[in-house]
Amino acid sequence: MNTKLTDNRKTPLYETHLNRGARMVSFAGWMMPVQYESIIKEHEAVRSNAGVFDISHMGEFILEGKDVIDFLQYVMINDLNLLEPSKGQYSCMCYENGTVIDDLVYYEENLERFRMIVNAGNIEKDFQWLKDHIGKKDVKITNLSEKRTRVAFQGPNADELLQPLVDVDLSKINRFYFVHCTIKNNPVFLARTGYTGERGFEISFENVFAEKIWNDLIETGAMPVGLGARDSLRLEACYSLYGHEISDSITPVEAGLFWLVKPKEGIDYIGKEVLLKQKSEGTERILVGLNLIDKGIIREKYKIFKDGNDIGFVTSGGYSPTLKKTIGLGLVKNQYKKVGTEIKIEIRNKLLRGEITTTPFYRNV
Repeated sequence: MNTKLTDNRKTPLYETHLNRGARMVSFAGWMMPVQYESIIKEHEAVRSNAGVFDISHMGEFILEGKDVIDFLQYVMINDLNLLEPSKGQYSCMCYENGTVIDDLVYYEENLERFRMIVNAGNIEKDFQWLKDHIGKKDVKITNLSEKRTRVAFQGPNADELLQPLVDVDLSKINRFYFVHCTIKNNPVFLARTGYTGERGFEISFENVFAEKIWNDLIETGAMPVGLGARDSLRLEACYSLYGHEISDSITPVEAGLFWLVKPKEGIDYIGKEVLLKQKSEGTERILVGLNLIDKGIIREKYKIFKDGNDIGFVTSGGYSPTLKKTIGLGLVKNQYKKVGTEIKIEIRNKLLRGEITTTPFYRNV
């Protein structure tokens, strides 16, 4: 459902974006910057140097209690036995039929305290789902989403630019690990995670520090980046976007995230039976990479054809500033997944030539 612009929430950095000339759009119930100067320039800045993103529209929960690990093992498809304090994990939370409630990242602060980052459009749904499944377990969930600001600092030079501002050695923070530190003496939660295919960090802190930390990050020489470039960057890296590659009608296995589905021997979790069966036996449809051979732009929901037969649809698509061509992801019948398979994509009532290609299109981490 579309909402009126006046009904959308504003992040603590809203006025800062306006002052920098950002073009604001409605996204997942929030007013967010889609671009500042140019989507392509912002995209290229992240690939060549560094960029700063406002991701405060995303949700942030704290889960704590002596049963928190057992609880997360029950509602998540990944295996928390692979975790340790100061490490995060990407996972999906699924329904019994295997389709996805949300994809998210949670971080183990200690054995009885986890921090969780969820998608903006799913905050209320996720929070309620988690609360509804606690049962008699000793777990308390707190929604900090609107009390904290979240930013991403991404790019090949992210470490070099950020190092002078922090009181920790960034080179010692491995991928998916995190620390509590300061940026110019302001306390932050800093994790080596991201959504761009580049090295970098995602950072969370109290709203009172929002403008100060944002400006400190911009002053390093990083470029402010909007949602437009965020989407083209994640598409090149083939990261799933909820509502596109995964949803309440698409399972993680169909989306190529089969590696998330763990057997977790002796542990029952929601969706386990369906997902393990899909992982072992395969699925009728599968996510593939798409190249458009003819001139045009692939967009979501465009139909994909082979020999005149409808074989699937585009989940995400657009122009790749890095590769200088149109790319996309699509959900197609399994028998057509082979790389090099020639297809047709219906664009504005015309069938344009394309092909199945390897993924990811780009990755630098």
